[in-house]
Amino acid sequence: MARPLSIKMIEERGKLVVLMSIERGAAVLDPEDVDAVIQYLSLLRTSMQPAVPERAPHTQQFVTEMDPCWYAERHPVQGGVVLLLRHSGLGWASFALPPRSLERLHGSLTQLLDDERQALGLPH
Repeated sequence: MARPLSIKMIEERGKLVVLMSIERGAAVLDPEDVDAVIQYLSLLRTSMQPAVPERAPHTQQFVTEMDPCWYAERHPVQGGVVLLLRHSGLGWASFALPPRSLERLHGSLTQLLDDERQALGLPH
């Protein structure tokens, strides 16, 4: 019977690394290796079924990154914006938002900000 995949953090030569093992094989991953595995798995996931849901499931709990670093710039070819968000475990994720999607996001965030100001009794 095959052993299940085991992934754990260990210390090696004074640094934290990830030890992945299955059956008789094992690999020690440094932070750059972990980043590469995450990126490669995300690329593979895009081809798998069922696809990631279009809407966030309300039954799933998410690890929420508080006040993440972000960067936005105009898309050099298609217009709209390229938005990058930093997650401390997953790294930087890049999203290209065409003008129509950017308008919807702007409207949604503006409404949420207005609601927040109203809840706190702040002027618009």
